[in-house]
Amino acid sequence: MRFISHLDMTRFMARTIRRTELPVWYTEGFNPHLYMTFALPLSLGFESDYDVLDIRLLDDDYDISLLPEKLNAVCPPYIRFFDAAEPVKKAGDVTAAKFNVTFDDGGKLKDALNDFFSRESIVVLKKTKKGGEKEIEVADKIKAFYLDQNDGNTVLKITLPAGSIENLNPELFLNKFYEETQNTVCYNVVRTAIFDADGRLFR
Repeated sequence: MRFISHLDMTRFMARTIRRTELPVWYTEGFNPHLYMTFALPLSLGFESDYDVLDIRLLDDDYDISLLPEKLNAVCPPYIRFFDAAEPVKKAGDVTAAKFNVTFDDGGKLKDALNDFFSRESIVVLKKTKKGGEKEIEVADKIKAFYLDQNDGNTVLKITLPAGSIENLNPELFLNKFYEETQNTVCYNVVRTAIFDADGRLFR
């Protein structure tokens, strides 16, 4: 699913929800559309184990515990719903996201990655809204990082700012690391959690 864009995923979810025939709410006006919001859009090329989707039901007495079963019944096996609950926070309350980056390196990059992410200064190029680029300091933006291993390969577990106020893509760091070390090792990025300002899982 990592090569499916956020827009395509949104279209897919709209069709999926319609197939369930759930009593969902549509916007009013000339061109009604299904009310649906992802808490934090996922970058193209990334996978996710944790996504939050907000929909609105017309029936206030509907048993929302049935939603995962209803949705999973019409979804392919690689997209699964695990829980449904009343919203506690708004999408604008998202402040951080955790990622697992698995390198196909046989464990060889662990020390170099630890040295890189432990630095007091990491300056990267980030694109501006006007299409240009500017240098920014990001070392102090890392909320937490930890290096592990899986099947002999290095796994970087990193938590970064995310949301409407500040959003840092892990590839900003990875591109800088690869540029400096001249590595060509493949890696895979999976988002594993989304957090609110209190450090709790967003839901």
